[in-house]
Amino acid sequence: MNLSRRTFLGTASAGLALAAERKWNLLIVTNDQHRADCLGCSGNPVIRTPHTDRLASEGVRFGSAFVHAPQCVPSRVSLHTGRYPHTHRVPTNSYLLPESEITLAKVLNANGYRTACVGEMPFAPRAYTGGFQQVLANNKDYDRFLAAKGLKFPPAEGPFQASPVPWTDDLDETAFFARHAREFVKSNRENPFFLHVNFRRPHHPFNPPAPFDRMYAGAKFPASYARTGEMANKPPQQKAALENSVGFDLRTMTPADLDRVKSYYYGMITENDQYIGTILDELKSSGLDDHTVVVFNADHGEMLGDHGLLFKGSYMYDGVVQIPLIMRAPGRLPSGTVVDSLVEEVDVMPTLLELLEVKAPVGVQGQSLVNLAKNPRSRHKDCVFAEFPTIKMARTREWKLVHYTKAKHGELYHLTEDPHELTNLWDDPRFAPARADMEARLSDWLAATTDPKLAPIKDEG
Repeated sequence: MNLSRRTFLGTASAGLALAAERKWNLLIVTNDQHRADCLGCSGNPVIRTPHTDRLASEGVRFGSAFVHAPQCVPSRVSLHTGRYPHTHRVPTNSYLLPESEITLAKVLNANGYRTACVGEMPFAPRAYTGGFQQVLANNKDYDRFLAAKGLKFPPAEGPFQASPVPWTDDLDETAFFARHAREFVKSNRENPFFLHVNFRRPHHPFNPPAPFDRMYAGAKFPASYARTGEMANKPPQQKAALENSVGFDLRTMTPADLDRVKSYYYGMITENDQYIGTILDELKSSGLDDHTVVVFNADHGEMLGDHGLLFKGSYMYDGVVQIPLIMRAPGRLPSGTVVDSLVEEVDVMPTLLELLEVKAPVGVQGQSLVNLAKNPRSRHKDCVFAEFPTIKMARTREWKLVHYTKAKHGELYHLTEDPHELTNLWDDPRFAPARADMEARLSDWLAATTDPKLAPIKDEG
């Protein structure tokens, strides 16, 4: 059929109007227990993460991003609510998110989005979905998938929980969940969606499938940060963790043991990266990558030998509370940009809502990063915070303070002189002014961040 010029222009105008009105999608990919320094784009000379690196080259990498807890659930709740743990009332993995809390999924449900999660539950180990309309597949679904093939996860044995699973990557959980993610993207080409992909890897046990179990054998890994005798004036909890973490005496860990842990940990990250690439490719082949906000992050890090420790715990070292954070939104965020300013996990939700042109709900405590991404030298925050029920952290560029409730001990690190937190200055009288200043910052934060949804009502009578 031949179209007249008028008909063609009318059809083209209608198509442009439809494109202009089309809502943007949102894809968040979260790796569990992924350190900030374990990406090629963050300067790691050994690890191979080409797809995540590409995402960073096409978007914004926030090089100094911090979570609010060194544990999964409180961290993820802060991501989904834009609120601090002492405000959303989920201080550890053992607590449930109150139904009254407004999550990102609930906001986008109300704005016409199809919302879904896949992989580890977004508030795992709790089963609460946080308002997602669909759970595409979770850990139990993967267990059933394995069982149908006559397989099951072996016990988390081996030295320091470092032992590969007995199958190849095509049968592994990362591939399983990525396949469900791609199917969801493909089936929602015409519907605005919010998809949160939660990969359990590289959380311990360190058990990659082949071929990722052999990928880093014999590699020369970046050194872990530790100093002989450094625990002499560290909190007693950390000395106890050296003696028993997940049933292991970490004092017996040899350099060869640590290299094996690192080789498997790196392998799990590269495995995730490969399948993240397949999801990004599906976005592109579905014609959605130019109007989908993509976020890559982690819920917390991994000690990976720093201070002689493995896994995670009630520590506030950067290895656990600093995470990778990358955002891509073509035309709405610049590409190939690195932002070094301190940013917090609560800042992510308001950023995403601004990019999606959706109003943030009352009570959000974070600040949008959109202006900072466009103007990396602009002022954002000069101090970030993290917490556990009886442990609170304040961190600036220069100093980190960790306060232990009703305890005589604490931690104070001069980060410009001691970036790896090896020398605790808490009891050093020469640094009493710095300690007092950081304690004041922490007190001010706690006083200023009472729940903004429960503001006092002034009596005007």
